[in-house]
Amino acid sequence: MSDQISYARVKSDMESADSYSKRNQNKHGQEMQMIADAMALTKGIRTVLDAPCGVGRATIWMAQQGFQVTGIDLGAAALALAARLLAEQGLQATLASHDIFALPYADKAFDATLCFRLLHHFESPELRTRLIREVCRVSGKYVLMSRISPLSVTSLRRRVRLLLTGKPIKQYPVSAAQMHAEFAAAGFVPVGSAGRFALFHSLQLQVYSRK
Repeated sequence: MSDQISYARVKSDMESADSYSKRNQNKHGQEMQMIADAMALTKGIRTVLDAPCGVGRATIWMAQQGFQVTGIDLGAAALALAARLLAEQGLQATLASHDIFALPYADKAFDATLCFRLLHHFESPELRTRLIREVCRVSGKYVLMSRISPLSVTSLRRRVRLLLTGKPIKQYPVSAAQMHAEFAAAGFVPVGSAGRFALFHSLQLQVYSRK
């Protein structure tokens, strides 16, 4: 197990960024609904950090809702595509290239931070802790962070496949209890979660508020 950060999934070329932006629209709609349901658990939010923002799917949705959004990512092509899509819809958001493990923002710089579809890429508990603490540092009120449930059929199937074939797991599950403990250490408490029935749908979006 390595605690070295891997940037293999950063969308630095336009082909991979464009491909990701055209993913299954039904799935995209479900994920935006998940974010909407999670945001409904918050109060008094004006400024939001979308980290990482990728090609701007969530950034665009939040800008449409009237939030003041800052999206950060390391993928130059992803940021360029996000900027183009925002402009096409007449929306405004701040986009910047920053490393989520070393954010250049002051403590509590944003009312809330959305960290969607990132945590499950890290096998190392040390990296997950670093990620959670840095995101919490810049969040004044809330953090919304997705996880892969270890109790879903998909996660169980992946573990069985690993045992039988040795095929590595690429999306690492984290239990709600594990996340609650990490966030508690950073001064946050659970508010609730959004997502479809966890047994059949791995992706869950947890919401935490500052104590």
